[in-house]
Amino acid sequence: MKVSVIIPVYNAEKYLGVCLESLLIQTLTDFEVIVVDDCSTDASNALAESYLKRFGGRLKIVTLPQNTGSGAVPRNVGLDFSCGEYVYFVDADDLLIDTALETLYVCAAEYRADVVEMEKFFTCETEPVPEDLKIAAWCYTDSFVEEPTFETEDLAARVKKFLASKFCWAPWAKLLRRDFLIDNAITFPRMTIAEDVVHTFELICLAKKILRVPVPLYVNRTNADSMMRRERTPEQMIKFRTNPLITGLEALDEFMRELDYFNQNPVVRLQVLNFFLLMQIDNMKDALNALEPQEAYEIFQREFAGAGSSQPALIACLLTMNNLYRNELRK
Repeated sequence: MKVSVIIPVYNAEKYLGVCLESLLIQTLTDFEVIVVDDCSTDASNALAESYLKRFGGRLKIVTLPQNTGSGAVPRNVGLDFSCGEYVYFVDADDLLIDTALETLYVCAAEYRADVVEMEKFFTCETEPVPEDLKIAAWCYTDSFVEEPTFETEDLAARVKKFLASKFCWAPWAKLLRRDFLIDNAITFPRMTIAEDVVHTFELICLAKKILRVPVPLYVNRTNADSMMRRERTPEQMIKFRTNPLITGLEALDEFMRELDYFNQNPVVRLQVLNFFLLMQIDNMKDALNALEPQEAYEIFQREFAGAGSSQPALIACLLTMNNLYRNELRK
């Protein structure tokens, strides 16, 4: 197979059919689809099974023994079951333009790229059938390529760009060479959110050839039912964000510890950790500001203890950083 398409699924009955239909009309036919069901409680699994004959043996369905709470583990399991030269992660509530896989694969093969990254994509808000597609882009990209273009191979420059949020975190924005992932043991850390940030960081640090392409090929649909858009109380939001914060910092630090560049540049290593920390604080600042400092501190204490860590200094740092944000906004 040229490409293995991996789709993590959890209660995606409303959207999965359109996603699979978009794969059936791909101009590239030498690919497989691996649906990894994270213990859905709706008819997602049955819906996927109804497509088995239509894919003519190119569709695999894997059901996990228990729900993992995010797309990280299903993607890793899908990678284990894959046999394609390249792998492509697709969200179950999204879909592809009919030429997507062919365009990405041709670019990857021609340029011998480890990573092919789309700078632009389509977005729409209509459910369940997409209409009124609009071109969107990773919001922090300040310049776009007009033809396939290699990213610099200079690690310092790549990390600087990462710290400026100029790489797209989304797994669906990248076609990845499978052997590159396997040889470097690159997987998604087990986190409910922000696992794509850690994954992207490992890609840009280890890939020799990252190719940027200008054409939008993916349709990202707004899903009000998604885990990220779900309504939460301030306490629920802090709980939702804290465990990934802890796990993400540990994963990043452990990864950088193995690379000479970061051991020789401890300031840069600290900048990466600080960047990830500030990103999580920014995403929970409204929740923190809705609570008294003592309430927030106690929630952090419970969450850190549940993760097997006390870290009173880090908790104090989190609250201090949030107060700095609050004071800055008041100026």
